[in-house]
Amino acid sequence: MNEQLASAALYFSLVAYSTAATLYFVDLARREYSPDGNLWASRVLVVGAVIHALQITLASFVTKTCPVQSLPFALDLSALLTVLAYILIRRRWRVDAMGVAVVPIALAFLVGGQFVGSGPTAENLPRGLLAVHIASNLMGLGLFLLAGAAGAFYIVQERRLKAKRMPSRLPALDALDITEHRLLLAGFPLQTLGAISGAAFLTDLHMTQTQLLQVILAYGTWLLIATVLLLRAVLGWHGRRTAYGTVAGAACVMLVLFIYILRGTGA
Repeated sequence: MNEQLASAALYFSLVAYSTAATLYFVDLARREYSPDGNLWASRVLVVGAVIHALQITLASFVTKTCPVQSLPFALDLSALLTVLAYILIRRRWRVDAMGVAVVPIALAFLVGGQFVGSGPTAENLPRGLLAVHIASNLMGLGLFLLAGAAGAFYIVQERRLKAKRMPSRLPALDALDITEHRLLLAGFPLQTLGAISGAAFLTDLHMTQTQLLQVILAYGTWLLIATVLLLRAVLGWHGRRTAYGTVAGAACVMLVLFIYILRGTGA
């Protein structure tokens, strides 16, 4: 029974996310402002997030798997946490238009989680340490992806303004800059915790070249984000400079995740 409910919840969450992504795109493409556009998209997204959370809960009971100790569940949780973070920030900093990028990313993670294996295991590590490592990285991943989306929107909006093109429905530059910075501030401690707990994995002296590349990229991403935050705090860098660094950091995060998925599928 739980398995059927989990499958139904997965289907409805996919439909809800797809519908929300379409509504965000249609609203952004309109020439005239419609107060109901983002409202309906956001409502559908909230419904999708609730159903998605139910699906993860039911699926974990069916498979008797902790959601932070399996690659498919990790991808599902990444999608859910990204959506929840966006729901919390969209009205506060008026970045509703970011939904056109955020929701498809979450949808891709949700779909991708259905086609990968359980992923590499770490039998010699305590379960508690593994759970802390994965959970902190997942939460940091969601926040960094949102920050990267804000940075990308900042670059696009700034170029439109410099080219003196028609006003767009994208958020204001100040709102995007603040959103990007605060998401980095929230995600950096989580990624730091993930990096510290992940140091236990480095005791494995038989790492493959792929695993070594993943480790280098992961710690390189942490260093890149740390540099962006430091330059902003010390030298006052903001706007386009930090946006490019944030987008680069988000791209590195995606690459690390992609490598992890390849390891999980045995490719």
